[in-house]
Amino acid sequence: MLVSGTKSSTHKSLKRRVRRSSAVLGLGALVLGTFAVPAMAAPEGHTPGVTLRTFQLTGNPGAVCQLRAGTTPNVDKIMPNIDWSETSEFGLNDNFITHALTTLTVPADGEYTFRVTNDDGAIVYLDGVELINNDGAQDSTSVDATVNLNAGDTHELKIEHFEGGYGQRLTFSWKTPGATDFEVVPSSVLSVEEAIVRVTAPGNKFCEGDLDSPGDGSQLDGVNPNYNLVNLRSADFEPMVAALAFTPDEKLAVMTTGSVSPSGWVPNAEPGEIFFLDGVIGATGPQDVTRTKVATGLLNPMGIAIIDDAIYVSERDKLTKLTDPDGDGFYDNHETFATWAYGNNFHEFAFGLEYDDDYFYVALSVAINNGGASTNPQPAPGRGTAIKIDRTTGEVSDVAGGLRTPNGIGKGTDQELFIVDNQGDWLPSSKIVHVKQDRFFNHYTTPAGPFDANPVTKPAVWIPQNEIGNSPSSPLLLEEGAFANQMLFGDVTYGGLQRAFLEEVDGEYQGAVFRHSAGFEAGVNTVIKGPDNALYIGGVGEAGNWSENNKLNFGLQKLEIVGENVFDMKEMRATSQGFDIEYTQPISDETAEKIASAYQLSQWHYVPSPQYGGPKVDEQIVPVTSATVSTDRKTVSLAVDGLQPGYVVHLRSPQPFSSAEGDRLWNAEAWYTLNAIPDVEPLTGRGMYEAEYADLTGGAKVETEHTGFSGSGFAAQVGSVGAGVRFAVEVPEVGTYPVNIRFANGPNPFEGAKNMSLYVNGEKLDVWNFPSTNSWKKWDVSSRNLDLKAGVNTIALRVDTEDEGHVNFDLLTIGESIEYCAPFTPDEHYQALFDGTIGSFENWAHAGGGAFARTEHCNLRTHGGMGLLWFKDQAFGDYSLKLDWRMNGDYNGGVFIGFPDPGDDPWVAVNRGYELQIDASDADDKTTGAIYDFQGADLEAREKALNPVGSWNSYDIRVEGQNIKIFLNGTLINDFDSVHPDRDLREGFIGVQNHGGGEIVDYRNIQIASLADLETPAAPTQVTPKAVQFVDEDGTENDLFTIPETEGVDYLVDGDVIAAGSHAGAGTVTVEAVAREGFEFTQDAVTTWSHTFSDASEPTDPTDPTDPTDPTDPTDPTDPTDPTDPTDPTDPTDPTDPTDPTDPADNGNKDDGKKDDGKKPAGTDDDLAKTGASLALVLPALALLLGGAAMVARRRVVSQR
Repeated sequence: MLVSGTKSSTHKSLKRRVRRSSAVLGLGALVLGTFAVPAMAAPEGHTPGVTLRTFQLTGNPGAVCQLRAGTTPNVDKIMPNIDWSETSEFGLNDNFITHALTTLTVPADGEYTFRVTNDDGAIVYLDGVELINNDGAQDSTSVDATVNLNAGDTHELKIEHFEGGYGQRLTFSWKTPGATDFEVVPSSVLSVEEAIVRVTAPGNKFCEGDLDSPGDGSQLDGVNPNYNLVNLRSADFEPMVAALAFTPDEKLAVMTTGSVSPSGWVPNAEPGEIFFLDGVIGATGPQDVTRTKVATGLLNPMGIAIIDDAIYVSERDKLTKLTDPDGDGFYDNHETFATWAYGNNFHEFAFGLEYDDDYFYVALSVAINNGGASTNPQPAPGRGTAIKIDRTTGEVSDVAGGLRTPNGIGKGTDQELFIVDNQGDWLPSSKIVHVKQDRFFNHYTTPAGPFDANPVTKPAVWIPQNEIGNSPSSPLLLEEGAFANQMLFGDVTYGGLQRAFLEEVDGEYQGAVFRHSAGFEAGVNTVIKGPDNALYIGGVGEAGNWSENNKLNFGLQKLEIVGENVFDMKEMRATSQGFDIEYTQPISDETAEKIASAYQLSQWHYVPSPQYGGPKVDEQIVPVTSATVSTDRKTVSLAVDGLQPGYVVHLRSPQPFSSAEGDRLWNAEAWYTLNAIPDVEPLTGRGMYEAEYADLTGGAKVETEHTGFSGSGFAAQVGSVGAGVRFAVEVPEVGTYPVNIRFANGPNPFEGAKNMSLYVNGEKLDVWNFPSTNSWKKWDVSSRNLDLKAGVNTIALRVDTEDEGHVNFDLLTIGESIEYCAPFTPDEHYQALFDGTIGSFENWAHAGGGAFARTEHCNLRTHGGMGLLWFKDQAFGDYSLKLDWRMNGDYNGGVFIGFPDPGDDPWVAVNRGYELQIDASDADDKTTGAIYDFQGADLEAREKALNPVGSWNSYDIRVEGQNIKIFLNGTLINDFDSVHPDRDLREGFIGVQNHGGGEIVDYRNIQIASLADLETPAAPTQVTPKAVQFVDEDGTENDLFTIPETEGVDYLVDGDVIAAGSHAGAGTVTVEAVAREGFEFTQDAVTTWSHTFSDASEPTDPTDPTDPTDPTDPTDPTDPTDPTDPTDPTDPTDPTDPTDPTDPADNGNKDDGKKDDGKKPAGTDDDLAKTGASLALVLPALALLLGGAAMVARRRVVSQR
């Protein structure tokens, strides 16, 4: 729901905390008196001030929370004191955690009263002990505490603070001994370490949840049960381990880093050194180990290889060969075997040292500034590369580039090289890359590196920052055991060992990372396998955030293998439908029974940019649609809806999740880098390339602020010289291809056509002109033909010195079309309002903030801000509006109806229409199915109909007059009558909502129909037609068929309706029954009857006395010689004969009634007999005449079935 910008009444009504009674802590002796606070000398290596770190959250935490271990802040800076209330001071606005860290030097003995004033909550710690607790939602309330302190003592001060919204404040004051008033604690007594690199990273950070546990939502906190941990160093040995190796006689070579600092050079730096440790194999503790220093004077060495009698070491600027020519055990002969460029920057290391029969391999890091950004320009060329050194000649050559802090090289199953690189600029998160000749891994430098012009190679795996890594190191291939052919790698800041499973899909490596073990004494910088198959681990740590929290800065331990059956995820393989998860043990019956609901999956992708690190982009829940357990119960096959290539997929199977033996799942999470989906063609395979996945150069970055783009963003800020976008496209053969690019050219810095330089495969062709689109929200397509080579080509648009630039780019396609979505087909009688195509946006307008995009799955998705996408072409009344929607978390969306033209103001829809809410959790009248603020849904009906978060749901919204009915997945959940005259539903516009930043809601298949078009007739009445009867007697004069009277039925002969009753039959008569409108026949009804009557023209049978056509038949009424023929004019007995003298009815007969003429008078028995016989013959003829007359009254109809 869109909300106004006023502070909520809920927040205002919170009860303020009262001032607590003073608590005196015995931290020092009480000294009375008043004094002015003197300027105190900061401790050595400190500078005055306070470290302020802020961490952006996804929502209001409601209280100070524990951040996930190793979380990198969004803001990290020195402030003079703790008195902050402005966004510019905190660096963030709402929903964040603040850490204030400083060393307090006490100016004088005495009693100090400290006061914290905060909005929202805060907790103050002194030397790790809670001093003041003023947590919870606050409105600038103050709480005090009193302590006794001694002059000159130093105390570590930490304040944890949270801000939930609507103003922020954190002020730390004191009342010094003898003083009567409070003042802000001055910077003169506050200090922080000077030598700190203040590393930051954008994006949302996360608190540990109530349901999190080690390995399930948070770091592991112990050693993997497959191992036994053994300490190897004595108390007087504190090595910051750079690298480890074994000598031919099974001594462990431990090489130290020397003095290193993430913030610059260290005065009076200690050199790197090498020690041989004897007795480590089989050792149960440091008492079994002896140590000998064998080399010194090394410049921050990071890689070691022992070959025969020589030790090879990669120093900052060279590969050094160490030998012991005099055999005294000390390697004092240092020979420079090879050199490379070095600019004397503290961050220019030479990591790792792998070798084969022909070459050594080293990875060079780039120069950086104290804040973590790469130095521009680089002081030395060719940094950020993987190099190889000829083992015979020492010649150095480049292998691959685009690296930043490649802390470690390892080999894969086929002796391929893999490098672990660390987060920074151009690296939104850490990653493992597969090294091949000429590859470029996306870290740009100035001047350009040797491979910067090549297409970017995707990482084999991303290592999501602060979730499973922070400063990863040294990959190691496991050659045997339960996890054979997988890699282990350490982490200096996140700590512990993690595991990487890799598989080949479409010829390239991709795979998953898992937590593996924790419990070490320091952050892990290197791990190797010993001759005894144990794992040997070296640790380091330094100031700032380049060390594991609460761990040592040095360490040396080993893991002895004692088993290989800890219950864990063994592999996570991609399938065309989702993933196959293989476990080390069969899962339990209880787990199998709930397997369909046992997993939570989400996905996102990263966008490299010049800023340090990067947020998750387009993060969304992806639902599991089915889960199948294998017969051995070791593999679960998941079908997952909506997976996208190029995304990282996070899988979690929260506890309880147990094995058949009852073991708890050691690690419940995995992060899979889904570069490609097996057997599924990506968009790029169809010649479609989204700009947000292209290589962005200069100041170009991905934006989402303008509605109507495709995918998850578009390339923007392409204005400064050098800024641009570079697509890597692939075509099957050499030729000329249509190339189309979707762009927006708005009115900044001027309105009109603009151009940019076009490069194909690194060569400039000319400029590409882009006409004005008049608005940044208006997109257009420009096309031209380009000559491309077979295979991969680069197409770049870049701002050169003479170019205007300032064009946004959305999508590039190869071929005739810019469209990759097929329009969906609306239901019968419905009109599609948004059909999934990019062209659908033409009929919509966006009001307010944020934006809507068409995703790669052809859905609408919300981005940022608070706004409204509304269908501008037509207002509607009395309609059915259908659409599908999906929430990707506890987010907020909605459908607006019945509002007038809003222009650019979404509040018109809020105040003049109705919102049909989409929200998983809120008050009853503000959750899914509610008419927002007016009427909640039928909760019981809604809960039965509602699909879970991450799944699609459908609305059918029926508006008739002032009534709204909401059907959720076919179930009526709300029936509301509007009685508000300022909200008229009889005609209005419709729209969908984007609620705010981070609240992702998808919509699709938006369609509408007039209720009039959907009106359906009443169900027809079932009827069974009565049967037609046929009478076929001798002689046609007796042949009849009888039509019954049946309601709802017409009977037809030759297409004509025949009236009910009897009708003469002749020849073949076929009668068909037809249901009238509003009726239908029962399923088994008989509807056709037919009969052939006997023929009236049969040949005469002279012997048949009953044959009426026999000329000799004395009874034939048509026989002129028949004396009984009543029509015979010569028949003296014919009563109709006018000449008959005996006819009593004859007026001309003079003798009537007077004299007998020899004949019987009329009316005698003989005459009656004759008359009866005559009538018997005449009546059938009359019946035929009457039936014919009845058939005259007939009408022709059209069958209604």
